[in-house]
Amino acid sequence: MNRTGRWIPGARKLLPSTAVLAAIGVAGIGLTVAGCGGGGAPAVSAPPASAHTAAEQAAVTSWFVQTNQMLTHDDFAAVDQVTTGQMRTIYLAEEQQASLPKNADRVGFQLAGLSITIPCHTGSPAAFVAYGDTNVFDLGTGMQSVAMVFERAGGRWKLAAAVNHPDGAGWPALCTRGTPPAGPAVLAAGRYAPDLARVLTSAMTGAAQTTRTAAPFAVNDFLAGSGSVPVTSATSIRQDQRDGVSYTGRFTPTPDATVALPLADGRGYWLIGILTQSDTYNAPSGVRAKDWPDGNQVATPRPAVVHHESDTFITTYTAIDPPRTADATVALDGFFGWPLSAVAS
Repeated sequence: MNRTGRWIPGARKLLPSTAVLAAIGVAGIGLTVAGCGGGGAPAVSAPPASAHTAAEQAAVTSWFVQTNQMLTHDDFAAVDQVTTGQMRTIYLAEEQQASLPKNADRVGFQLAGLSITIPCHTGSPAAFVAYGDTNVFDLGTGMQSVAMVFERAGGRWKLAAAVNHPDGAGWPALCTRGTPPAGPAVLAAGRYAPDLARVLTSAMTGAAQTTRTAAPFAVNDFLAGSGSVPVTSATSIRQDQRDGVSYTGRFTPTPDATVALPLADGRGYWLIGILTQSDTYNAPSGVRAKDWPDGNQVATPRPAVVHHESDTFITTYTAIDPPRTADATVALDGFFGWPLSAVAS
């Protein structure tokens, strides 16, 4: 995927869930946990691990075991025991269309280099971050470094969100001792998702972002340059328009609260927010090809002539929110996206 929910041009931007799960079955799924409990090499650029994390390690292992159970046996009974928020939404979407071939050869997902950081807090901790290398979030294709945010919900630790390792950078260093910073940051956590949805929706029109239109966000490589949201969107829009197809996209906040994890040395917060991305194709003359003009595949099942397609993704965006000063901005630094649905008509 690029830095929206859409897949990189030339690849399917949204596979139907049945196809995704069938692919998993062919590749095989079982249980292989490498590195859980401290074995194996540390995850890429993982911050120093916290001490005394037996309960947190047990929660990660439970999530991993139950995830394999869901995908190998179509048994999603434990969804509410091990997931919450965005991840619960993803798992429930997969459950609706889960189907595995009876002759599947099930070789396990992997989870290696587990490292757990408990952010500094007042009272009991409400969240922890598990860093690791896993192939769970690209459905067995290859190992990737991820940060998994677990939150306390219903008396249990549950996986709430995940984010891919930031390109060319390490994970933000979290505050692990003492109390969270008392001073205000640039952006209140409650404003992060609404403000980001506004900026990304503008960027999805292909409009170049400026310090004024992107405020309070920094115009970094998420919002300017090759691979950014406005540049990739502008390219797709032009390609589609040449063949009489219109493409639009928008972002909206989900009900999930933004997670604000305090950074080390009073440098502000690492914000983790969840947005829904909705994409629409309209083709008055109809499309008979298997791909839209921008190279993305038309959803299946599909009629012989497609006039409309609606796609929905759930996305995670992370950002560094520094202490408030006159010229400070919030810098996007991480992304995770997952397709929820695609309907062609």
